[in-house]
Amino acid sequence: MENQNTPQEGIPPAREEWQSEQPESHLEREDERWSFRNQLRDWGILLVMVIIYLAWTGIVYFFEPGIR
Repeated sequence: MENQNTPQEGIPPAREEWQSEQPESHLEREDERWSFRNQLRDWGILLVMVIIYLAWTGIVYFFEPGIR
């Protein structure tokens, strides 16, 4: 029976310092998605989508006979 403390062939030793190189959780990393500039951009895109939807709905409502 082989001693379990000896490294097996073909398996590299575990890196202990790897844990310290990365943040412990995703909450500790800086995230570009939530910057103020990106939030304004996202709200702007949403506003344009709502305006296009309302314009299209208004066109269909006013020019389609029988709906009113």
